[in-house]
Amino acid sequence: MPAPILVGFDGSPAAQTALDWALRRAEATGCDLEVLYVADTSWDSEAFTAAPLLQQKGEVVAAEAAFHADSKAPHVTVTSKVRRGNPVTELVAEAEAIGASLLVVGSYRKDLYERLTTSAVSLRVAASATVPVAVIPDVPATKRHGVVVGIDGGPSSARLVKTALTEAGLLGEPLQILTAWTLPPLMQPEFTDGSELYEALEQRAKDVAEETAGEARGEGGTETPVETRVVLAAPSAALVTAGKEAALLVVGSHGRHGIGRFLLGSVSHDVILGAQCPVLVLRVTDKVS
Repeated sequence: MPAPILVGFDGSPAAQTALDWALRRAEATGCDLEVLYVADTSWDSEAFTAAPLLQQKGEVVAAEAAFHADSKAPHVTVTSKVRRGNPVTELVAEAEAIGASLLVVGSYRKDLYERLTTSAVSLRVAASATVPVAVIPDVPATKRHGVVVGIDGGPSSARLVKTALTEAGLLGEPLQILTAWTLPPLMQPEFTDGSELYEALEQRAKDVAEETAGEARGEGGTETPVETRVVLAAPSAALVTAGKEAALLVVGSHGRHGIGRFLLGSVSHDVILGAQCPVLVLRVTDKVS
């Protein structure tokens, strides 16, 4: 049986959007689904203990989510749980405990201030979880096409593309392998007026994209259309732009330790904050196996 999908749910519109996305995925993959409400007691104090009230609210919200899920996707087995503690810590721990195939969280998309202040949980979950994380933006549903994966030619690129290819097949969408290249700081005067460096950088990006695409096209005789796109732009900006029309973005996050475990790399961080479509974040490493 496929590993279950875990959804972080707090009753907000963003969480509702994430739950509905997770239900569609559970139906498509045959996975069970668990809804987890975390009563945030990380700010609680001995002077005024709000934990019982938060727990009570959580029981109601989780029950409502389970009822909604059962009525919207009756063929999906749905369970609900309530935990106390820090939402990020509890979500990550529960995903590992149940061996979740995917951890799904919502993210607000109204204005810059709200994105920065209310997306903290989704960002930290994506940074610290060892399982794949899907961050679902709270935006109006529109018809979107294609799965886009960003690569840089590093050792993790093959895994990212393989996962993106699976996602594209699941959605019945084509796959676009996106490689962005940027101009380095040109400190040497002899480089200022020449175009050879630019052409070399662009060609390298094209070679990386085409080589990876060739491997993807030969992956298990896939029938999923695979195309490449090379752009002169910062990687995060290129991915956010591609995400305006895509059904899914796939990006990598490098595993860290200590306090850095709760920090994303600049590309994945900016993509989660700016993307207008679901973002699938994979824990990757640059070590060559």
